Amino acid sequence: MESHTHPATTSAPSSVPPVEPSPDPSSRRRRITVFAVTLPVLVLPAVAFAVSRGLDLDRISQAPVAAQIAAYSQALMPALAALIACLCTGGLRGFDWGFHRVPWRTLAGAWALPVAITALAYGTAWLTGLAGFDPGNLQEATGLHPILGVLLGLLPGIVPYIVLALGEQLGWSSLLATRMAETRSPDVTAVIVGLAWAAFHVPLMLFVPGAVDESVPLAYALAVFTVNTITLAFPLVWLRLRTRSIWPVLVLHATGNAATYFVAEAMTATEGRPALLLGEGGALPAISAIVVVFATRRFWRGRPGASGRSR
Repeated sequence: MESHTHPATTSAPSSVPPVEPSPDPSSRRRRITVFAVTLPVLVLPAVAFAVSRGLDLDRISQAPVAAQIAAYSQALMPALAALIACLCTGGLRGFDWGFHRVPWRTLAGAWALPVAITALAYGTAWLTGLAGFDPGNLQEATGLHPILGVLLGLLPGIVPYIVLALGEQLGWSSLLATRMAETRSPDVTAVIVGLAWAAFHVPLMLFVPGAVDESVPLAYALAVFTVNTITLAFPLVWLRLRTRSIWPVLVLHATGNAATYFVAEAMTATEGRPALLLGEGGALPAISAIVVVFATRRFWRGRPGASGRSR
């Protein structure tokens, strides 16, 4: 295969292998444009349909099945938009979706990072008395001792979230991040991906009841959520570019959701729960993400000259 040298790849840190550039730069721009246009065209009707059927995320199990399908299908929209973008701009031939093996230690690190973020955020709330600690909720939900419930949530509990994360990350990591990284540094790419990831959730947060706690100002929730997605985009993008694999990205994304919803939220007393501080729109998870992501940067950025990809 003919080698290509791109100005952006020569200035990037040596721990990130050069992204194989698109043979035609105009094709790359068209692909990103089609992706950016297609995604809201897919998402907005799904949100509108779910809301019209009375969807409330606080009582999603009581919603009509069609509304539940519309709500959950949104997680698949970035992957579908990426597929459409590829088919409209040269086809799928040669496009790397990222299904490459990586060392287990890389996956373990990707799993540990969101666990540490969640533990710091909710542990701080519990230890300071900002939120009540109630492991009995987890025991009641799982029928297991709380310790076993935690293990259940953080190990097999991530599997359903991996399916949902796959739908998102095929768009964010395999298309947007890799194409943006052809002409931008990994850090700039991470900011772009984080903003796109946040924007993707805006219709849900704006229009679907239960997406944002009623006591939380919408502007506050959107701002904090955006800080969170941009922060998490740094390890997600660097891991995707450095390892050339989507698996660490999926593990990190899915474990973050499982740690929050299967474990931490279940072990937090509902009475007096500080909505401004906890949950996806809460300040403590966002602050904890900044602290943990910065502290673990040597893991996700990698050693100079190390790709992290298994051979």
